[in-house]
Amino acid sequence: MAIEVIQIPDELLERAANERGSRSTEAKILAALNSKRAQDWQTFAYRCGRVWFIGSAPDARTERAMIEIAEEDGEEEE
Repeated sequence: MAIEVIQIPDELLERAANERGSRSTEAKILAALNSKRAQDWQTFAYRCGRVWFIGSAPDARTERAMIEIAEEDGEEEE
């Protein structure tokens, strides 16, 4: 299975945070995203495999690095 970088819409992240509670990964990502957005409105949440990222839209090089990190994370599980 190929790993890809997916931008998570705010509405979906908020819904998941509400459903899973304030201690969930989604709630923590949402809080970090809101904090980062206070400094830069062009900040988004991304998910790549099981790994979450917060930042501006990635260029091709950054996206490849995100995928490599997610692949390394997946190797640690095996």
